[in-house]
Amino acid sequence: MSKPPYIYIFTGTSGSGRKTTARLALKHTSITRLLSCTDRPPRDKEHPPADYRYLTPEQFDALSKRHYFAEEVKIDRYRYGVAGTELNDALREGRSVYLILNREGADRIRSLYGDKVIRIFLYVEKRLVKERLEEKGMSFEIMNSYLSHYTDEVTYRKECEHVIENVDAERTAALIRDIVARYEAGIT
Repeated sequence: MSKPPYIYIFTGTSGSGRKTTARLALKHTSITRLLSCTDRPPRDKEHPPADYRYLTPEQFDALSKRHYFAEEVKIDRYRYGVAGTELNDALREGRSVYLILNREGADRIRSLYGDKVIRIFLYVEKRLVKERLEEKGMSFEIMNSYLSHYTDEVTYRKECEHVIENVDAERTAALIRDIVARYEAGIT
């Protein structure tokens, strides 16, 4: 097993609380989040730049042509990517980071960085995803998109290093803190 720094990737089903739980778990650590870039507009409850770096399609195209992204995926109509320079700089400086990615992005980063990548898969039952999205006031279109990807997303857990059902955010955050602390201490 390699030693720190690591790239912790929070992946899993849409609506499983990946962003919220990762922030909660790692807020008092030195592990920082690297934001993904996207060419989609912010949704109602999202706050630039806390959730994503929002780009126009033209800006995304220009960065993509310059090989700015370590990984780049398209989900439905929109593209997402992680800045390769930021990621490489953090690792070179000995800093562990975390990312919120779907399975394609997680696989791409894993193929590039090998055992420096620790995938933490979060999921909830499909029924709970629907309830959470309804509570957030998500549009039918977004809800339908999330739910249509559920079965494909949940099967990815078999390939991840850690799998946690995220029913209680505090409990899940405590489990994540324990997992991350073991890696950072070299006890894995």
